[in-house]
Amino acid sequence: MTVSTKLTILAGLMAISMASASAETLRVGLQDDPDTLDPATGGTYTGRIVFAALCDKLVDINEKLEIVPQLATEWSWNDSNTELTLKLREGVTFHDGTPFDAAAVKANIERMQTLKESKRRSELSPIKQVEVVDPTTVVLKLETPFAPLLSVLTDRAGMMVSPSAGSSTDEFSANPVCSGPYQFESRSARDKISIKKYPGYWNAGEIGYDAIEYQIIPDSTVRLSRIQASDLQVAERIAPTDLEAIRSNANLALHTSAGLAVSHLFINVRPDSKGVLANKPELRKALELSLDRNAINKVAFNGEFTADNQMIPPSSVYHSAKHPMPERDVDAAKKLIEESGVSNPTVEITYENSLTDGRVAQIIQSMAQEAGFTVNLLPLETSSAIERYLAGNFELYIGNWSGRADPDPTLYTFFGTGGSQNLNGYSSPKLDEVLIAARKELNADPRKVLYEQAADIYLNDRPTIPLYHPTWFYGARASVKGISIYPDGILRVTGVKPASN
Repeated sequence: MTVSTKLTILAGLMAISMASASAETLRVGLQDDPDTLDPATGGTYTGRIVFAALCDKLVDINEKLEIVPQLATEWSWNDSNTELTLKLREGVTFHDGTPFDAAAVKANIERMQTLKESKRRSELSPIKQVEVVDPTTVVLKLETPFAPLLSVLTDRAGMMVSPSAGSSTDEFSANPVCSGPYQFESRSARDKISIKKYPGYWNAGEIGYDAIEYQIIPDSTVRLSRIQASDLQVAERIAPTDLEAIRSNANLALHTSAGLAVSHLFINVRPDSKGVLANKPELRKALELSLDRNAINKVAFNGEFTADNQMIPPSSVYHSAKHPMPERDVDAAKKLIEESGVSNPTVEITYENSLTDGRVAQIIQSMAQEAGFTVNLLPLETSSAIERYLAGNFELYIGNWSGRADPDPTLYTFFGTGGSQNLNGYSSPKLDEVLIAARKELNADPRKVLYEQAADIYLNDRPTIPLYHPTWFYGARASVKGISIYPDGILRVTGVKPASN
């Protein structure tokens, strides 16, 4: 072997070594294992975190909840607010090399509208036709105005998947193909999801890590210890009781945002439900009056969250000031139980077996029992709990909804007769009328009036009992730069880089 050959081999080995040394993987701890990795069928919060790296959307939100460009660079309504014209970003490709264009937008929307398993059908039902004007221009045509449309497109309904890969939901979720900064590599159920940087990404210069590994770690204490030990670089949903451990550690950083999310006690009110609360509105009111939301917040979350009685957070202009949070009144609750004619009403709370929900369930159990309820607890592994939830197989369920910038994807989704999360059988023709009217109103002031009317109805009917709005807490190594958490609680990877970059 010549000296020249040896030097060439040595140089190659050094290059490989340097490339390996410079390769950076961002390890992120998730509380739950996401469900299907298909935007059309996905329904979990942690799924949205993974999607943020895999699947770009037509539009996004910023920290002020304003609509900002992503795959669509500009948009405009016609005079009657029944046509939304989108101008699309040029030079974008999906991870399989398929070009992103207006035809792809049309294929995606029609896929989400027609797939049997799609959870996006109701969100996109106002769109009656998608017109391809040219490769970079698409028009979404509606029969009537639909104010939340742009907000809807900032979430999974606006995520674009490759038309060449999206025909079968099972095949797609096993190997998702989108147009985001990272492409799918592998998944091990209840363990981890691995993705790698897509070299053809349109904004590749702002993507700082070569790969991301999402590790499923249900215990928040374990997630904290893993970032303390540098086994993780980022961990979502740090428990409020653990915040001081991050705040006092110079090697760690805390990233927070007041959230749009809501945790609520979802009540099965189906006419055929055997639960005592279904057909006894006075018992639902008694259950609410037995609860002290401020005490729940203080005991379970060190007072770091926002106790509230509404699905829409106080930070929203659509939060109803006319319906303040009621104080706990055990005597009034006992009187309502007596009036109901049901002695010792027994209820069962189903919940995902996380430290947070378990703590809340136990506090609710103790408080409600003081008023005369017998409360049984049914903690389940996350996938089993979600399966029951989606089937409507629960009496009470501690639901955690990550929220949206517009009130419609929360209120209509849960309380509209055709809402995709209306899994407890609630139906109110009067509320449907109000929510549909709010969907058609693009001006903020008239919409506020309509959502006040909506609050009058659902807070009186109590198909659910909202408990609190979480604050999003992410812990991270201080060496990870560029993390910004918005009110939707999603970890966006654009601009996130190791300190060495």
